[in-house]
Amino acid sequence: MKLLTLDDYIKAGETFWPKYNYVATTLGPDAKPEDILKVMEAVGNVALKLALEEKEESFGFNKNNGTIGSDEC
Repeated sequence: MKLLTLDDYIKAGETFWPKYNYVATTLGPDAKPEDILKVMEAVGNVALKLALEEKEESFGFNKNNGTIGSDEC
């Protein structure tokens, strides 16, 4: 098992803290860390679902990249 280094924490923090601060600010000054983490998890689930739906929409023949299809020539 690999031990985490300070650099690992720094890299993780660069992703984690902006999200944590966004949720904490949205919830207000009385929000508890436990509540902030629960909301982060819920928002993360919604964000992942939206990202996957967006990816599915632009897959294969459904992709709309502004080109003319063979039936439009």
